[in-house]
Amino acid sequence: MANTLYRFINPPVRWLLRSPLHRLMSQNTLLLEFTGRKSGRALSTPISYYVNGGTAHCFTSRSFGWWRNLTSGQQVQVTIQGQRWKSTPMIESLDHPLMEAQLEAFLRAVPRDAAHAGVSLDEKGSPNPGDVRRVIAGMVYLQFPLENGHE
Repeated sequence: MANTLYRFINPPVRWLLRSPLHRLMSQNTLLLEFTGRKSGRALSTPISYYVNGGTAHCFTSRSFGWWRNLTSGQQVQVTIQGQRWKSTPMIESLDHPLMEAQLEAFLRAVPRDAAHAGVSLDEKGSPNPGDVRRVIAGMVYLQFPLENGHE
């Protein structure tokens, strides 16, 4: 169901993030552009993010297979707030304690994604630790260093 929904939503979001109107969404949604590892086609997907320490931090569901295209160490293009960056992604899917801490930080920064991740927030906006532990095995943590890649 979610994959079908994203097929309808993503094209206008991609257009918006590439346009001068990107500010409507680019505060916490970036555009990731990469090459398909099997097809060799140019692909792109919008993804929620927050920046900390010169790195864009993102999460996606393990069931969305697009992230596997990033495992080769190949550089990708990341468009954040109208600026394009080259970045070599770092992907984590097995270090659950690290991922739990990062997912909690991510959901504090981008609380709108809590419901999509299956995590409830308390009245102060803090993610429920039990929910985080429950969902983390189905998540992939993506990092995009931005320091030296601005185009």
